[in-house]
Amino acid sequence: MNIELKNIKHFPSLSQETEAFTASLYINGKHAGYAENTGHGGETNYYDKDAKGKELIKHAEEYVKSFKKPDERFINMALEEKINDLLYDHLQKKDLEKFNKKLAKITDNGIAYGIPNDSYSYFTFNHSMEKFLSNIKGIEHIRNLIRDKIIPKLGTDKIILNTNIPEKLLMESGLKKGQYALPQKNITAQVNLDLNNEQIKRGRS
Repeated sequence: MNIELKNIKHFPSLSQETEAFTASLYINGKHAGYAENTGHGGETNYYDKDAKGKELIKHAEEYVKSFKKPDERFINMALEEKINDLLYDHLQKKDLEKFNKKLAKITDNGIAYGIPNDSYSYFTFNHSMEKFLSNIKGIEHIRNLIRDKIIPKLGTDKIILNTNIPEKLLMESGLKKGQYALPQKNITAQVNLDLNNEQIKRGRS
């Protein structure tokens, strides 16, 4: 049975002991009713939208109960717990999206290192990463920064979080596999092309 929450509206300012929210409750792809919590530590309430929704919710209650052990407490709260789990999954996904969006902006103009999907620190540049990778001096700066400033701070649980630095450059900086996020596939080819163009220009001058 497929149980979903849609049209979720979360109210952080009202969330105290529990998460304040409202949502539409869908069961097997059909709009069965609604779910809500006031955020004051009380239970999450759910209710049907019509007779058909009432029947769907009844089936959902029996379905989620089947995953509970007979001696488990609060067996009648199984659907409520399922709804709360769906809400928390939604909130975690939203937090992760915000985390990765902010991280992407930082890595466009610097180097970030930390614990994936959790936390990070960073060094920023005066120019974009793309510009730094387009010339030899910029590449050397990145290599030195990683080797001298970042590697000593990695420890056992942190890695380079950038995906816009060629793997060859990362390894030349002293990193080992597992100490960096996998680079985008097109990064290495583009950097090699930029370097060749840079060398050609220097040769002409």
